[in-house]
Amino acid sequence: MAFKPMEEGTYIAHLKIAGWRLTKAGIDYSLLDEKGTFVCTIKISHGKGKKREVVAPHVQKTGKKFKERGLKWPPQKRSKNT
Repeated sequence: MAFKPMEEGTYIAHLKIAGWRLTKAGIDYSLLDEKGTFVCTIKISHGKGKKREVVAPHVQKTGKKFKERGLKWPPQKRSKNT
């Protein structure tokens, strides 16, 4: 499956659903899981405008890390019925 760059806001929203988060670490960002342990580094690109995106290889890397932990990428919102 080919991955495309993902807008930063959408990416962070997906992480929030799973309980993961991004923290600034020098030039790149650190991806932390629900326990606060380091998972990998994530690169967010930006141009002259205000558009900020997570680059495609790092979206793929996130998907791989989710799959290693038995989670689905991108995570789905939990329904209120369950």
